Amino acid sequence: MPHIVVEYSSNLEDHVDVGALLASLHDAAASHSSVPLAGLRTRAVKREQYVVANGDARNMFVAVIARLNGERGHGPLREIRDLLSVACSEILAPVQQQQPLAVSVEVQPIDPSMRINDNSIRDHYEELR
Repeated sequence: MPHIVVEYSSNLEDHVDVGALLASLHDAAASHSSVPLAGLRTRAVKREQYVVANGDARNMFVAVIARLNGERGHGPLREIRDLLSVACSEILAPVQQQQPLAVSVEVQPIDPSMRINDNSIRDHYEELR
């Protein structure tokens, strides 16, 4: 049940294809052996109201928050964090060189005893079983 949520300032859309960023992050997470594709969900939330640093309207932000089963252990979670960070850099580094952009990537472990999963996706796609 990996969840990746990308929060971003609305002014980022003037500089980045957010869909391409999502696809890159999704693919990066899916490349890790402990991430089941059938449970992976990647989505974006555009923020219209925000203040970044000194409040200059040019300032932008991207916050990537990945929530994954904590039973994987710290090593795999750090590996996934690093894969996501590289995916962000590939898309966002050119923008960061030209514009004020703050990027953060965080992995949060989920306590499996505190969640319930109900997912029929595997039932509908042979390749995900």
